[in-house]
Amino acid sequence: MKDGGVEREFTVYFFDTDAGGVVHNLTYLRWIEAVRTDLAEELGWGIGEMVGGEHGCPVLTKTEVEYLRPARLGDRVRVVSRLGKVGKVRFTVESEVRGVEGEVFCRARQELVAVDLKTGKAKGLREDWQKKHGS
Repeated sequence: MKDGGVEREFTVYFFDTDAGGVVHNLTYLRWIEAVRTDLAEELGWGIGEMVGGEHGCPVLTKTEVEYLRPARLGDRVRVVSRLGKVGKVRFTVESEVRGVEGEVFCRARQELVAVDLKTGKAKGLREDWQKKHGS
């Protein structure tokens, strides 16, 4: 993990684009979702823990996206995600999708809440996260 974040590279394939060869807006969100999951794993909240653990599952409640320039078919992109603000129930993740030359294609800020999958109710965030990353 670099600077409190994680990153992963993707290649833009045909299924990522529209008819004009420009990356579809949902593709950016799919990439961000993958890297956000990597970030959670790196921070000790892996998929197994999310589904069956005592700390609940992080559920996306809000996404703000700023599309700055289009990525295109064949481009290599790097998604970087970092943990943002951590509260008692909610936390944020900030992400950027960049090209290999450093150009920024997209920025996103997402808010999540830990939810007990059995009851569907929000629960307090992990105490270890609140202590280590809380604001």
